[in-house]
Amino acid sequence: MQLPQIVSIGEPLIQLNAVSTGPLRYNNYFEKHIAGAELNFCVGVRRSGFSSGLIGRVGEDEFGLNILQYLAAEGVDTSQIRVVKEMYTGVYFIQRGYPVPGKSVMFYYRKNSAGSTLCPEDVKYSYITEAKLVHLTGITPALSDTAREAWLRMLEAAKKAEAMVSLDTNIRTKLWNADEARELLKPAVDKADILLTDPDDMQILYGSSEIDLLAKQLIANGIQIVVVKLGPKGSKAYTKDGFYEHGQYQVPVVDPVGAGDAFASLFVSKILKGWSVEKALEAATVAGSLVVTRRGDNENIPPEEDIKSFLDSMSGG
Repeated sequence: MQLPQIVSIGEPLIQLNAVSTGPLRYNNYFEKHIAGAELNFCVGVRRSGFSSGLIGRVGEDEFGLNILQYLAAEGVDTSQIRVVKEMYTGVYFIQRGYPVPGKSVMFYYRKNSAGSTLCPEDVKYSYITEAKLVHLTGITPALSDTAREAWLRMLEAAKKAEAMVSLDTNIRTKLWNADEARELLKPAVDKADILLTDPDDMQILYGSSEIDLLAKQLIANGIQIVVVKLGPKGSKAYTKDGFYEHGQYQVPVVDPVGAGDAFASLFVSKILKGWSVEKALEAATVAGSLVVTRRGDNENIPPEEDIKSFLDSMSGG
């Protein structure tokens, strides 16, 4: 078996996205999508030309089979996704445009799911020996104690294999509290080569949202690139040579969920391809902009030719 170039670890999920806006209690129709932050990332880097693989667990149910088939069709390696008997695949619902227009709210039904039983034995060092990069998020360690141990083992294995590490802090306070997140993630941040975060997560981790100052300190500590996602205000990327920023494109927002994962996958992919930080930031912004224009997290993550078409249209080309 050819080993993947990029590997991540996390819980694949089924997303049920309300077709109409407003409170879920008044919505009768939902679209089903395949989702999960790490899964989205693996799909995104695959569309950028890298082989990718996901370590995780799904239930022995129709949703689990759906996820495996979807990933296989996208070319993502599923050999390390374990199907757990007599357990269910995690599900979450998305409420769109309420109570804040243009925003979405997520409701999780994933406690005690198959994905939450992820454990250290699921992380096989032999699987990542050829990996150029290992991608981690702050979601997986929040799922359970065993998932946290698996996540830490993945970080240790990545360093042993001398693979680059990208870390998207992605702190979900619905899954764990700020103190737990801070205790685990702060030491991990220092081991990352590429850090992706946002002002809210910086406030939790460092008690401050002074992003320029914090980013410079993190670069001084050895991180190669710090990317701060600013939502509608765009993003900033910091290196030892300075910083770059990119504004957000004006597009119709249908559902903003998944934009950060698309952004991360494109940014990391382009850096690995040798693109400049400035150009990688541009491509990542295009990806995030396209994803928000439809329901579903990864369907609109663009390949390189579609990024070019988008940018040409913006410039009148």
